[in-house]
Amino acid sequence: MKDYYCNQKFYQLKINAEKKVIYSCCRADQEHIDINWLKDNPGELFNTPNLIQERKSMLSNERIPGCENTCWSKEEKGMWSRRLQSENKEKITTLRNKPTQLDITLSSECNLSCSYCCKQYSSTWRKDIEVNGDYKGLSNHNDRYALNNFDRVLKKLSQKKRQQTTIADLVNTEIDMMADGLNSVTMTGGEPLLDHRFSDMIQKFKNTKSVVVHSGLGVSETVLRRGLDAMSDTQHKTTLCISAESIGKNFEFNRQGSNWETFLRYIDIIKEYDVAIQFTSTYSNLNITDYVKFNTMFHEYPISMNMVYDPAFMSVYNLDDETKKQVINDIKQSRLSNSKNANEIINTINQPTNEKLRQELRYFIQEFTRRRKISIDFMPESFKTWIK
Repeated sequence: MKDYYCNQKFYQLKINAEKKVIYSCCRADQEHIDINWLKDNPGELFNTPNLIQERKSMLSNERIPGCENTCWSKEEKGMWSRRLQSENKEKITTLRNKPTQLDITLSSECNLSCSYCCKQYSSTWRKDIEVNGDYKGLSNHNDRYALNNFDRVLKKLSQKKRQQTTIADLVNTEIDMMADGLNSVTMTGGEPLLDHRFSDMIQKFKNTKSVVVHSGLGVSETVLRRGLDAMSDTQHKTTLCISAESIGKNFEFNRQGSNWETFLRYIDIIKEYDVAIQFTSTYSNLNITDYVKFNTMFHEYPISMNMVYDPAFMSVYNLDDETKKQVINDIKQSRLSNSKNANEIINTINQPTNEKLRQELRYFIQEFTRRRKISIDFMPESFKTWIK
């Protein structure tokens, strides 16, 4: 690959105040916010010394380490990457910029513990590890499945206390300063509808053309309706981007804490409001078998796709050959056969796996099912035999 330029580094900013980090795009490596530097440079959160240097490197066609795991290494293997998925190909060359796309992670409060998620993005995942202990067989995956000191401190702080910190105040000021220049805003979590600041935060972007709220719908009906009321009270129509990619038992397994019938009822409730619906589907080896079923069932809505690469043992290529063959055949025989997403799945699922990844997946499934008292009965027999 000769071209290492990506314009997302020049216009897209993701902020996670709870973790005190920013990302130049939602897939790039994180950068810790230097509080003292930001105090001295108000309004410059998108122009840190590191981001300026990365833009310089891109303009010199240098391969940036922060994009290695999510884009460069995947593209070399012909696999899906965030960069290739982007439809905005505008060439931007200015080093100092104001973001036009903002992605805000409000907090990690979440009632769900989705199979491919982790304690960084779900308080329920953290609680599980606190009660049942670390996933000791996966210790090589940084601290994804183990509690650290930050997690223990976070647990002791109420949602209100977390939002009364210096970094929270600084980030709020930065958001206020950039709000008028934004073309689009994305609000994520955790579950943003659980954040008590949600209604006030979304009002900051009342005049922003595109506001997208990501939700797993793992909330009560009261909380859902309160959030929909706030989303309807904007100048432009807001979009609720629902995280889902499977149906029935597969859905309930991978979206732990959700009920399939309740999910369908919530979709009907959302239709009552002036809020658009779309889906983001995140595919791993534990839900890819429902790709055709889900996309067929919800074909009337826009559906974007993410692929799980981290942890690698949950990637769609870490499957038995028979299940791989069945997924590919299902896709080729469906109306989705010639779509970009379908081709990306086929290219990725055909990548080779290895025994280490199979053993890690086996351990993960043992722990995940034991702790939640569930099973993988919904998976193909060949997969269950392969995983033993």
